[in-house]
Amino acid sequence: MMHSEFRLNYDLYLLSLLIVIIMKAKCGHVAEKSYADAHGGLCRKCHSNFSFLLELEQKYGEDALVEYWYGKILTYPSENKEEVVCFINHLIEFYQQKLVEVPSKKNYIKKMLFMLHSIKEPFDIQTLR
Repeated sequence: MMHSEFRLNYDLYLLSLLIVIIMKAKCGHVAEKSYADAHGGLCRKCHSNFSFLLELEQKYGEDALVEYWYGKILTYPSENKEEVVCFINHLIEFYQQKLVEVPSKKNYIKKMLFMLHSIKEPFDIQTLR
């Protein structure tokens, strides 16, 4: 009796290791709940992108970061528009948070937000005149 009870508990334990809760991450992609919870609500791909961006900014400065993401956005094939919009949304959220966290860089951050919004929703210069 004891052996079968132990075996059942062990089998349930192994089964619990196999169960992975999948959820829609904050970025809209599907991710493991435990991963998203531990990484700001982002899926692996989006978190990886942001980790890379933060490292790039720390090593080479803000200008290198801007050149990278601007180049990345401009070179995305048109069939990946959904990924570009996701990437831009993450950057907008990131810079909005930085606006609160780093008030000393307010002008720089506002420029980044303006550029991101204008890429996401281009406007006609004639309508501004």
